[in-house]
Order: sequence, then structure tokens, then C-alpha cells
Amino acid sequence: MKRTTKSVISIIVIFIFIIFGGAFGYLKFNEHMGKPVPEKEKAIVENDGLILENKPVTKEELLYPDNLIEHKVNEAIHNMSHQKVEASVKWGHTEITQEKVDRLLAVCKMNDYKYKELYISILERWSKGDFSHAVEDHNAIWEMQGGEESRNAGRATRLLRPEEEQAYIEHNLKADLYDK
Repeated sequence: MKRTTKSVISIIVIFIFIIFGGAFGYLKFNEHMGKPVPEKEKAIVENDGLILENKPVTKEELLYPDNLIEHKVNEAIHNMSHQKVEASVKWGHTEITQEKVDRLLAVCKMNDYKYKELYISILERWSKGDFSHAVEDHNAIWEMQGGEESRNAGRATRLLRPEEEQAYIEHNLKADLYDK
């Protein structure tokens, strides 16, 4: 066979492999993308090959694991309090849900945090739907994070009215794809 004929055949064979490989990859990608994401995933914890735990894990357990560091507890409470209070500056936004509050409360009870009692008192009230002290709650956390009394930037001044809270939720929380 001539050298050019072998080259043409080789190019055609390579081209066919590329087309079939691309089509196969495209089909596999679309198959994966079309599958619904389960509400709960299973977590398997192993120790030397022995399965220790195989239970459904909630979104809140992923956000706030049992060994959550204190800084993250502090930050979560602070960010959630923004939904309830008026402050000139608000850094961080997390929607308050019963599941998040209850999970953080459970995490606080199982860990030995420096400000454990404060976190538990805040979260126990919130778990019951009592946000009447949210201004004081926010400011206690804000001061722990280095909020300066002299500057007052970020200090909560009052509770939001229901329509203000709804506007805050619509503006800051509904577009948060990572917090759904």
C-alpha cells in the first residue's frame, strides 16, 4: 500500500475514534447531570476498614459538623442575627431556620467552647422562636468579634419590623444558592 493511503486510513480511524469518544463522553455527562440530587447523602466513617457509622446526613450536619470550631459557631450566630436586627453595617448573611438553630444548639452542647453558655442561651431562645433579645445577642457576638464601641459601625440598634425583615430576606438571602 502506498504511504499516503496508509496515512489517510490512519487519519480516518483516528477521526472516527474522536467522534465516538466525544459522543460517549457527551452521553455520560448528560446522564450524570440528569440525575436528581438526593436530599440526604449517606456518610460512611471507617476506622481500619471497619464501618463505624452509616446514616443519613442532613444539610445542617454538613454545614455544622460535630467538631465545628468555636469561631464558626460564633460566625453562624452573628450572620443569622442580621436577619432580625438593624445595624449600619452587616457582614455575612445566613437565613435563620429551625433546623440550623437546632443543629447549632446540639453542636454547642457537645463541645467545650469558651462562650458555650452564651451560645446555648441564645440558641435555646431562638429555637423556641423568641428573638426579643436579638439586638443584645447580636451585640454580644459582635463585641467578641472585635466590634468597637467607639466606632459603632455594625452595632445593632433595634429589632427589624416584620416588613423590614422580609425585605432583608428577599434582598440578602433568597439569592444565596449556597444557603438553600
